Amino acid sequence: MTEFSQGPVLWQAIIALIIFAAAYVCILIEKWDRMYTALGGALLMIMLGIVPLGKAVTSYANWHVLLLITSLFIISGVFQKTGIIAYSASHILRKFRLQPITVLLSLSVLSAIVSALLDGLLAIAVLVPILLKTTKMMKLSPVPFLISILLSVNIGGAATLMGNLPNRMIGAAENISTGEMLIKLGPLVIILLAIVYLVIWLIYGKKMIVAESYKRELLTLQPASNLASDRGFLVGSCLIIGLTLLALLLQGVLGWKASYIAACGAVTLLALNYKELFQLVKRRDYLSIWQGLRETQLLFFFGLFIMIGGLTYAGITGFIAVRGLEISQGNIPFLSILLLWLTGFGSAMMDYIPYTAAMIPVVKHMGSMLPSAADITTITSLWWSLIVGTAIGSGVTLLSSMTSMYAAALSDQEGGGLTQRGYFIVAAPISLLLFIAATIYFKLFL
Repeated sequence: MTEFSQGPVLWQAIIALIIFAAAYVCILIEKWDRMYTALGGALLMIMLGIVPLGKAVTSYANWHVLLLITSLFIISGVFQKTGIIAYSASHILRKFRLQPITVLLSLSVLSAIVSALLDGLLAIAVLVPILLKTTKMMKLSPVPFLISILLSVNIGGAATLMGNLPNRMIGAAENISTGEMLIKLGPLVIILLAIVYLVIWLIYGKKMIVAESYKRELLTLQPASNLASDRGFLVGSCLIIGLTLLALLLQGVLGWKASYIAACGAVTLLALNYKELFQLVKRRDYLSIWQGLRETQLLFFFGLFIMIGGLTYAGITGFIAVRGLEISQGNIPFLSILLLWLTGFGSAMMDYIPYTAAMIPVVKHMGSMLPSAADITTITSLWWSLIVGTAIGSGVTLLSSMTSMYAAALSDQEGGGLTQRGYFIVAAPISLLLFIAATIYFKLFL
């Protein structure tokens, strides 16, 4: 298809785009089970030779990410049984006197900070279960809270090199310091977060009202009453989860993979909860085992990764980037803004991890093709465009980032009511405002 194509011929690249678009629409309208949709799309791409089976299974089906997601689901599920989440939710409610908008803003800001300093997926794994329990207690829809937190995680992670995974990938590919990134993009991140919270408040502020009867009922509850009666299980689970989170925070120092850390924590928690597992095996309740596997979303992510890999292998992302370079004709300020919007569109249509991986060599190629008179600072603005574009674009749909898909799966598991269509209707217009604000910021300061 272009010089970035690795194998498929033109008709296969077109078919890859059609398959992904059809699967994307099916997942968006939620008429069929998204797991079967993703697996069906992946199978079609393999059968048509769009992506080789070996490459699909070994390269594009990122097993470390799949292991990490599955392990976090298990940890979250067992953690629910300890009652710590309900205990924390009760404390939050009493602390903020059942003011929904205050709870929303507090959790959103906290999620942005955790995402910037640690990891977005970790922020979702810890905060979303607490959020779902808190809103359930207040008899409120968790959807506004989830939208605000997801946008906060994606945008907040753009402030530092330690934040979103694309930032780490770009930092490894280009010599960008954390201090330089924080100085250049920190103010923009604050502006974008302020816009998100303002719009969320305008849309939902007056709708989030807790009935007086619920207030009286909730304020009489004792947080300690939510804790598991089996104190051995409670203490053991908290200790294991605490050590797992600590290891995840120190993974850079320890040199361990996050997926292995999470898997060890998950296996240890399952061993601690062995009685329930023995009961399932004893009853031969295979339906519950299959349902548990589905709830981890392992097969859905597996199929989705292969479909996204098919697009990357077909060279479609490279095609878009090269056309953008031709349109800009070497004008760096215009190219930076164009790249910002192209990246936003691309990362909104697919998971931003493989998209960023495909775009890094393209941006490097763009830098090498620019006039020699262009200084390094000016060329670095292309990397800022890629970082900010992925941060905003990844919040447009629930399929745009790993954190959003993971949060949607957690919500679906608890009946949170977060749908692809409902999220897109609110998040897409907000993201458009964010792109406009980012464009102005780039024009004035970058």
